[in-house]
Amino acid sequence: MREIDRTKDLKRFYLDWQALNHVYEQYARDNGLTYVSLFMLQLIDDGTTQKELCDTLYFPKQTINKTIQSFCRKGYIVLKNNNVDKRYKLIYLTEKGKDFQDKVIPAIQKAETESFDRLSGEEQKTLADLWEKYTSICIRKINGD
Repeated sequence: MREIDRTKDLKRFYLDWQALNHVYEQYARDNGLTYVSLFMLQLIDDGTTQKELCDTLYFPKQTINKTIQSFCRKGYIVLKNNNVDKRYKLIYLTEKGKDFQDKVIPAIQKAETESFDRLSGEEQKTLADLWEKYTSICIRKINGD
């Protein structure tokens, strides 16, 4: 395997990030979901739109749409016309979808909240500030700035 030239700390950061993503993927699979559909399920509330999901999760519209169609087939959601903006259908969880969301999502939210709560207030702010700074710089660099 090709060794990627990274500093020790960048390597640690990258491997930890990948490990966490792997845990999310495995949790999703264990619950009959994909990585994308897990995060979508976490956000869907009555009246959510596909555009809101795309804008929040940064997944392509086609990927979001494919998952919406899958959720419809499984009976987790129904789509309703949007009287305010006809371009976007509104997503509503069915009872089956709410039950599934209530089964799958609380464990993720609990783990995230409890993990973050184990950090001091100062550590929480520092982590969020540094992650935001790193992400912003990295996005600009990848986009050629």
